[in-house]
Amino acid sequence: MASGKRPILMGDFETTTGKNLEIEGCTRVWLWSLCDVERAETVFDVELGFTLDSFMARIQEQSVVLYFHNLKFDGPFIIDWLFRHGYWHTTEQHPVKGSFSTLISFQGQFYSITIKFDNGCTVEIRDSLKKLPMSAANVAEAFKLPETKGKIEHNVYRPIGYRPTLAEREYAAKDVIIVAKALRQQFASGMKKLTIGSDALTEYKGIIGKRMWDKMFPVLPDATDAEIRMAYRGGFTYADPRFSRKRTGGGVVFDVNSLYPYIMYVKDLPYGEPKYFPVAPDTNDENYPLHIMNITFVAKLKKNHIPCIQVKGSSHFINTEYQRHIKEPVTLMVTNVDLALWQEHYNLEILSYNGGWSFRSRRQLFKEYIDKWMEVKANSKGGLRTIAKLMLNSLYGKFATNPNITPKIPVFEDNMVKLVMGEEDTRDPVYTPMGVFITAYARDLTIRAAQQHYDIFAYADTDSLHLVTDKEPDTLDIDPDKLGAWKREYRFTEALYIRAKQYVEKVEWRGVPFVLDVYETHIAGLPVDVAAKVTIDDVINGAHFDGKLHPERVPGGIVFKDVGFTLTV
Repeated sequence: MASGKRPILMGDFETTTGKNLEIEGCTRVWLWSLCDVERAETVFDVELGFTLDSFMARIQEQSVVLYFHNLKFDGPFIIDWLFRHGYWHTTEQHPVKGSFSTLISFQGQFYSITIKFDNGCTVEIRDSLKKLPMSAANVAEAFKLPETKGKIEHNVYRPIGYRPTLAEREYAAKDVIIVAKALRQQFASGMKKLTIGSDALTEYKGIIGKRMWDKMFPVLPDATDAEIRMAYRGGFTYADPRFSRKRTGGGVVFDVNSLYPYIMYVKDLPYGEPKYFPVAPDTNDENYPLHIMNITFVAKLKKNHIPCIQVKGSSHFINTEYQRHIKEPVTLMVTNVDLALWQEHYNLEILSYNGGWSFRSRRQLFKEYIDKWMEVKANSKGGLRTIAKLMLNSLYGKFATNPNITPKIPVFEDNMVKLVMGEEDTRDPVYTPMGVFITAYARDLTIRAAQQHYDIFAYADTDSLHLVTDKEPDTLDIDPDKLGAWKREYRFTEALYIRAKQYVEKVEWRGVPFVLDVYETHIAGLPVDVAAKVTIDDVINGAHFDGKLHPERVPGGIVFKDVGFTLTV
């Protein structure tokens, strides 16, 4: 068992949509499903019910741990029920009878709801999406499960007392069976924490031991962490204007095999207490070779170079754009890794060094951890392989975990559940410099590879290159399995790159006896099932698609409203 002697259950709700809201003025659960994570094997092991009242009566029969896949949606239905039945919210970690506590981030992410029912039973409700960050359909595929997620018509009127069809019952049962089987494999692998990131960090701490952990990754003062965190940036995502917003010819897409684990395996990474410098770093200090510094500068992009400087939090620049010409001085925190790249790509004039922090460095701090999970990945299929990939990709981000843990608190106002900001709260940072340098090296690798293929480079997203060419470049280290090498994902026959996080590529799929055109469409905010229908011509012609759903809080819980999506170049 993953949580002591308490049974572990997996639950799911099917809820009414806009048509019911128009008629009844609220939303409600019309079908629920529940199974035992440790025992369920088929849909016949799944309990079903038709009202939220019956569900709440069922789960308080004994103290349990209960998972929902996307608690951010299902949780408000439960909280709404609790408020309407006289339960009150407490900020105490352990609620007393008749109360419940929540763990909801200031960004509105649901992690858990803990209820102490009047009969004394405690039910802790967790979000399995934090353990398995993918859709239930993708869980089934990734874990090679015999069950596949089905389809039902959601947006139809279902009156009070409605009894689901056999197809609807099977749909609901499959949903919980799929996630339950995947969770069971995670638990069997020792992954018992609230999130996959916590699982990864806990295992890594166990590998190196507490004494080594405390020495290598000391808790830095809040002010120091805040300064260092200003150098923390995400992946490089860029649509090159030479190719964007027009139909291109064919090309090829490459992805790095395990980009972040590769960086963690081969690069010099920071550890220990940093050393402060008041002006410029001492670049000759071999004991402290890594630097995070504050600089004031102006810059102009060199000819035939890819821009790679973003300026966030300024009214003079768009946060998501990479700047070509910075005429007025700006001040940023930056690693020496980023700065070296900037100086190669720009005519960059540093007007002043304003101090910063230097770090000792070491390679292969994560060797044992990565070796273990790379071996599991290489020698496993289905669930174990997916678990290995999750563990490999979930560790680096934990080092830069935000110390701001100010919660959102549920309240009952205007006949519905709302979230308000709770009292400000913080925790110790983990070791932000590690996250800063891992992401800096990762950007550096992707941008340098793109620059190396400047003439044919059209698009990049974190660990991918999209090159418009008929030939496979011989300048990339191409290997489908080697850590840090480039893997060819697919060839495309034409493409349209719109902007960052928005592109369409046409891929020829050759079967027997057919040749089909399949579109790889990636448009941020557009559901996968809708994106699958979008072609290059649709985007050029500004087609409108239904199916983009926006959550709205209403009495009873959450309703998804279809706001549609109009494509623009």
